Amino acid sequence: MKKKWLIGSIVGLVVVVLGGAYGVHAVSGDDNWSKEEVKVSQEEAKSVAEQEVDGLAINHVEKEEDDGRLLYEFDGQLDNGEEVDIDIDANTGEVVKVDRESDEDVSNKEASKDLKVTEEEAEKVAKEKAPNGKVVEMEVDDGVYEFELNDGDNEYEVTVHGQSGEVIEFEKE
Repeated sequence: MKKKWLIGSIVGLVVVVLGGAYGVHAVSGDDNWSKEEVKVSQEEAKSVAEQEVDGLAINHVEKEEDDGRLLYEFDGQLDNGEEVDIDIDANTGEVVKVDRESDEDVSNKEASKDLKVTEEEAEKVAKEKAPNGKVVEMEVDDGVYEFELNDGDNEYEVTVHGQSGEVIEFEKE
């Protein structure tokens, strides 16, 4: 009887210790990449993000793994209040995604009726963002042009604002 009680207590203790360790890891994330795992430091990636989006004030950074790719995810804001999220590949230093959100983007359903930027101008902007990319698909939705491009090796999604001609979202897969 004492043996069963002792074994049950030990098993319970192991479960609590291992479960607690897993819980701490799950909440904290694995922000401790070794220098062998990445070639670009967080400071270098921050510099790339700030060069990509002029005037970006970074508020938060996370280290994430997405489909086996290690990424620095920077969240920031521009002087005009626009929020910007930008992902930088931790091994290549390249910009993987830029996502801009402003009140104008969210509430601009009327913009699709009266776009200031032509489709040709928007396509030119998208191709500048995805060099060598060929347009696979394009649509206009809520005042923005949404392009899917492919260069044979990579797929790109580029969203161009229909009023300003600015890239408001960019993703490379």
